[in-house]
Amino acid sequence: MSLQSILVHADLSRHAPARIHAAALLAHEHGAHLTGAAMMGVSRAIFPNGYHQRPRTLSAACFDPLAENARQALQRFEAIASERGVPHDTRLVADEVDDGLALLSRFADLVVLSQDDPDESLSDHVLRMPDYVILNSPRPVLVIPHGVDAPAAGFARRVLLAWDGSREAAAAMAASVPLLRRAETVTAAMLSGPILTVADCEAQQDELLGFLGRHRVRAGVLVREHAGDTGRALLDMADELNVDLLVMGCYGHSRLRELCLGGASRTVLAEARIPALLAH
Repeated sequence: MSLQSILVHADLSRHAPARIHAAALLAHEHGAHLTGAAMMGVSRAIFPNGYHQRPRTLSAACFDPLAENARQALQRFEAIASERGVPHDTRLVADEVDDGLALLSRFADLVVLSQDDPDESLSDHVLRMPDYVILNSPRPVLVIPHGVDAPAAGFARRVLLAWDGSREAAAAMAASVPLLRRAETVTAAMLSGPILTVADCEAQQDELLGFLGRHRVRAGVLVREHAGDTGRALLDMADELNVDLLVMGCYGHSRLRELCLGGASRTVLAEARIPALLAH
């Protein structure tokens, strides 16, 4: 397991530089290729073969500004990626931002996005965009919170790994192995409750540590009884342990909507002040 290809969302939002710096740092530390993708914010049904318009037409007058915004976002991405010295390329995609990223993520090992910001209303902004990408992408998604700058070196040195025995938790753990290997400390958090009893926690500890150990990850286990908002409990534990990355599985309670994640996932995405790696 290794990170060879990282996809990062590029746009003109005020949060884009921090997101791109984090992705570039990861690419640098893991020797990965970095792709910056900027979406025009229009349905791909309008331009199924990419964006090409004859100059000085009515259609060009309508859509050229969107394409120019995407080009400017990619220029900013290229400046950051070049400064970090990582191999990179760009994609200008004639699509909505959520669908475009979900489709392009099939060709990456990791997707890097920013936490939603309701105060920003860009043309390609989609409400709860990380939720949509997480639920519709086969790859893990790293969500960078607002107001957090990427460190100069050493991304994710102290990691909290949430474990509840679910398929989603197993997917998140497997996806995070390249990051866990480089971490100085890894703590697997088991919150006992209706899904995972205290007996389940005790029964699964050896298997959990055995899996991580075979992937050259040394970890400790912290078991706590819990009732209430699991997402809040995980964030409180992250603060207590002073970690700089939370890894967790997530799932949607409403399969019909596909835009609303379950309670714990939604709490983490809305309130986290550290990067969170989520897998579905």
